[in-house]
Amino acid sequence: MTKIQLHSIEDVHNSFQLMEVFPDTHAWAKDREGRFVHANSLFVHRFGFDHINELRGKTDFDIAPAHMAEEYVKDDRQVLCGQIVTDRLELINKHDEAASWFLTSKWPIYDFDNQIIGTFGTSRHLNTTEAAITPFRDLNGSVEYIRRHFSGPITVEEVAKATHLSVSTLERRFKKHLSKTPRHYITELRLDYARKLLLESSKSLASIAQEAGFSDHSHLTRSYQKRFGLTPSNDRKRSVE
Repeated sequence: MTKIQLHSIEDVHNSFQLMEVFPDTHAWAKDREGRFVHANSLFVHRFGFDHINELRGKTDFDIAPAHMAEEYVKDDRQVLCGQIVTDRLELINKHDEAASWFLTSKWPIYDFDNQIIGTFGTSRHLNTTEAAITPFRDLNGSVEYIRRHFSGPITVEEVAKATHLSVSTLERRFKKHLSKTPRHYITELRLDYARKLLLESSKSLASIAQEAGFSDHSHLTRSYQKRFGLTPSNDRKRSVE
């Protein structure tokens, strides 16, 4: 794609009308504050809205789980610095179904003073073409294996062996497509599961730590605070206030 240049971010609606003709591609644009200013019908309907006006002004945190929104925003920050994101493999949720894998690309939107005024993105579902799936088959297998076993004493070596990859290849593919290591991904899944148990049950922190795959509640607390910005106890208190 060539450089995207508009008089203002409000011109996005007219400039990207052609995105409606691509049936398997989600397309959207945001301003510098991460607020949606335009999206095609496929994207709008994916998140349970009937019209673009219901989406305008919302951010990723309004339509996606926090841990997913945080990943989307990280990419946006890079794009707002002038970088381009190309075919990033990521999970995208749906309002009434489980999340699924997409290839996402993002570009900066410039005004005619060469200032970045927003971001434009597209996502294609991995299952739309066999050619799109092929490069990610092994990574998808690794991700699914981790999702099934993250609460146990899983190791990166075990994941690599189960998916017929060397540890170095597994690490490289995770870094390239998910921008994180397998170990980091395992920890994120454990933390997401721990948070679900914490906010949706009355189980003790020690019980949650064990169930989510942490060595003890102290390990869980340190990791939890680093990721979510507050301790498990404070998060639980805040949820019932």
